[in-house]
Parts: sequence; structure tokens; C-alpha cells
Amino acid sequence: MPAYVITWIHLLAAITFIGGWMFVQLVVRPSLAEGKAKPPSMEAIAMVKKVGQRFKMVGWVSLMALVFTGASQLLDESGSARIETSWGLMMMLKLFVFAIVGGLIFVHDLILDPYGVPAKGKKEEAEPLMFSGKVIWVQRTILGLSLVVLFIAAYLTSL
Repeated sequence: MPAYVITWIHLLAAITFIGGWMFVQLVVRPSLAEGKAKPPSMEAIAMVKKVGQRFKMVGWVSLMALVFTGASQLLDESGSARIETSWGLMMMLKLFVFAIVGGLIFVHDLILDPYGVPAKGKKEEAEPLMFSGKVIWVQRTILGLSLVVLFIAAYLTSL
């Protein structure tokens, strides 16, 4: 596959991934929290669960596309000769932060699972898990670190 197609897929996956997290944090969550005195309606909670479940699939596909296209691009670069340069140092930093983001996504989607269907026999909590403090902070950390990866990627183009 030509390098420009792989780059295009990589950029499209990054746009989808980061844009989705920004949409959730800057549009969906604030629209639910219209006021602390009034909890969101059951219809709003059901809608957010559907959006979250759908974005989980889109997010994982984007993440896998980023991994495979990023690996392909890294192999196409001049190999280990560039690792000892400042470009290589920044690339290692980018990969390290990306690995942290991947781990947080794993924790968010597979361990915390704020948008999942509750287990049978387990009654619905008064405050759904999607509004708990740890879920909100994990989501914000994922978005923040994803933006750090994007910043490092932009900086790498200048080296």
C-alpha cells in the first residue's frame, strides 16, 4: 500500500479517536449536567449509554488502525538510524504516552465499563457509573494524553 494512503488512514483514525473523546467530554457530558440539583432523566441516561456503546466500537477500531498504521510508518522511516536522534527520542516519548492512553482505554472500557449493560440480578445504582468521579477523571486523562500525543506528532514533523 502506498505510504500516502497509510498516512491518510493514520490521520483519519487520529481525528476520529480524539474527536470522539472531545465530543463526549465537551458536548455529551455537559448537556447531561444541566445542574447538580436536577439529575438527568432516564431517557438521557439511556441515550448516553447508546452513544457510549457505539463509540466504544469506533474507538477500538480507531485505536487498532493507529497501532497498525503507526507501526507501518515507523518501519518505513529510516529504521534504527533515527532512534539515536532527537526525532527518535520524541518518537519514544510519543509511543510511551500512547501506550498509557491504550492502557487507560483498556481500564475504561473493559474494567470500569460505564456504558455497559448491568449484570442480571444487580440492581441499577442510584447514580450510574458514567457519572462517578473516577470514570470522569479517566475520560479526561485519556483526552488530555491523546492531545499530548497529537502535540508530539505535530512537533515530530518539524524535526
